Amino acid sequence: MLRKRDPRRSDACDVIVVGAGLVGAAVAARLTREGFDTAVLEARSMAGGATGRSLGMALLGLAGDYSWAVSVYGRQRAREIWALTAGGRARLVETARRLEVPFRRAGSLALAADDEEADALWESVKLLRDDGFDASFTLTDPLQRGFQAALRRPADVGVDVTALTRALLDADGVMVHEGTEVYALEPTDDGIRVWAHGRTVICSAVVLAVNGYAALVDPYLAENVAPVRCVVFTTEPLNDPVPDRLCTFWGGQGLLRALPNGRLLLGTWQRRDAADSAGQLRDRLADFVSRHIPELDLDNADHWSEVMGFTPDGLPLLGSLPSLPQAYFAVGFGGRGLSWAFVAAERLVNTMLHGAELGMLSAKRLIDASPSP
Repeated sequence: MLRKRDPRRSDACDVIVVGAGLVGAAVAARLTREGFDTAVLEARSMAGGATGRSLGMALLGLAGDYSWAVSVYGRQRAREIWALTAGGRARLVETARRLEVPFRRAGSLALAADDEEADALWESVKLLRDDGFDASFTLTDPLQRGFQAALRRPADVGVDVTALTRALLDADGVMVHEGTEVYALEPTDDGIRVWAHGRTVICSAVVLAVNGYAALVDPYLAENVAPVRCVVFTTEPLNDPVPDRLCTFWGGQGLLRALPNGRLLLGTWQRRDAADSAGQLRDRLADFVSRHIPELDLDNADHWSEVMGFTPDGLPLLGSLPSLPQAYFAVGFGGRGLSWAFVAAERLVNTMLHGAELGMLSAKRLIDASPSP
């Protein structure tokens, strides 16, 4: 259980959070409010990883549609997952409003390109309604871009996530050291020594909020969090803009966000059954664009790639390292980190401070699910 350090140690702090994305910011801000001297070490820039590549879309549930989730997790577990992300999305909105960060409850559309995808969305809508979630279905194309059907989710949110991350840390005066890559964690007699670029810190506990880069930190995380490549494009404004909506396609593995200025953000990531290269991901998006937004020239669009983290069962992973119990982690958010961020931060900090249970997000679930030798 986390305790405060000896305040006489000026070369130390109570907690180091590794990763200045939204999850790391939420953890660091909560610990600071609890009175712990907390600092954040970030290898690149604030919100410069998966958080910044999320397109600022806080969406309900997981990347797959609800009918898929029911088939994989069962009805009760799928309902609980969607309810948790609804609560996390509400916390994000509450925080953005409190910190005066721009957000828009634009709602989202899950788009179907063919009859099979349309059938899956229709089944999802029926299940979502039965389970108390707001959703509707249409066989028309709200974007008028050649789609067969769409599932509407009216409460989904678009937010300036970089501004939200920065405001969250600034509001509580959390010190952030950018350009400070962490190389190693070393146990000491009463805590952990953190070896980082240009800095060495002694602390009582570490929180790893590094998502897809978890595999680089510890063998245990490498076994349970797969790094998945994603690519994001920012286009020039269209002469005939797409309506200002948040959209998913390819069964949730493609993202499209239309901005008020007519620009588009487009993103996708490796499929579960393929190790797509960045070039192959670009080709997939180019094919999508040629069919639905043919006037768009991806060759002139800014683009970048990033690494996301996926767990074997698709749910975030919270806990502490078996080899170093003072090192906690919140990783593997599978492209839905904005809606999970505040849920994960609250559960992890409550575990650190009070020994509270982590519930379905606990890393113990993967051990329990492993076959016996």
